[in-house]
Amino acid sequence: QDPDMGNNSLQSYQLSNSKYFTLEVQTGVGGVKYAELVLQKSLDREEQAVHHLILTATDGGDPVRSGTAQIHVIVLDANDNAPVFNQSVYKADVLENVPIGTVVVTLNANDKDEGINSEITYQLRKITDKGSQVFQLNAKSGVISVVGDVDFEESEAYEMEVQANDGGGLSTRCKVLIQ
Repeated sequence: QDPDMGNNSLQSYQLSNSKYFTLEVQTGVGGVKYAELVLQKSLDREEQAVHHLILTATDGGDPVRSGTAQIHVIVLDANDNAPVFNQSVYKADVLENVPIGTVVVTLNANDKDEGINSEITYQLRKITDKGSQVFQLNAKSGVISVVGDVDFEESEAYEMEVQANDGGGLSTRCKVLIQ
């Protein structure tokens, strides 16, 4: 606030350059001026998480006096990115009669969001009955391991579809081929 009156009082505001924000100066009761920060373009946390602005207020005195305020706009995450697998198809070779617990393949999906929106869980979407007796998927780690007898006389290959879900409800799928 500027306690001066007339020309010596607050005359203008200026905002540092920004492609996202502009300043609108309003005049309230009694001619008091105040600034409103206006969003001009949508913000994306993955593009820029924090915006640093400087607001300068100047009066009409001689000499001109000014004051500045630093404004830090922190962009919160929106669940605007689905998980993405590193590969659309994972292929793994496994020998017959490997021990129970043998890791066959580790699936990996990432999400550009943050917090719960980036937490990935994995789930089997399509698998044969025989495949579900031989392999299991760890929902947290994405590891597919052996839980039964691998016997290629019973099945030449095992194909499954796995879905990666983020904490905000978005998902993606990949195929897994084990032979």
